[in-house]
Amino acid sequence: MFTNNRCYSNSSCIFVSLGTPTNIYLLLYSDEHFVDKHQSDLIKRVSNIQPILDELLRQNVIQQESYDKIKTLPTAGEKIRELISGPLKSSGVQGKDIFYEILIENEPRLIQDLKRMDAEVSKSWLHKSL
Repeated sequence: MFTNNRCYSNSSCIFVSLGTPTNIYLLLYSDEHFVDKHQSDLIKRVSNIQPILDELLRQNVIQQESYDKIKTLPTAGEKIRELISGPLKSSGVQGKDIFYEILIENEPRLIQDLKRMDAEVSKSWLHKSL
């Protein structure tokens, strides 16, 4: 189908079948990182932040000082907001990629839901464009 597929976790890639007799597929691609694209939803919906912070510290994405500061914040939303706007922003794509992989492990339903939402938006865009 696609021999040069370049979909990584740091981008939003969705394959859409056009359902034609010739089996045409379209790859919709966005350069925006998944974490950036879904920042608002992550702030609202990530619930189990402690193991995520622990793993980010273990993998040296965040330093002990940031870890301690984020842990003291009262809500999961505030912790995620601080994490994204501080250490993850500083760590660039590599840190966001690691965070994304940790989210898949710790918040699989949330990640599946956000990917499903991306697919629906892309299909809607595609149908409007055709």
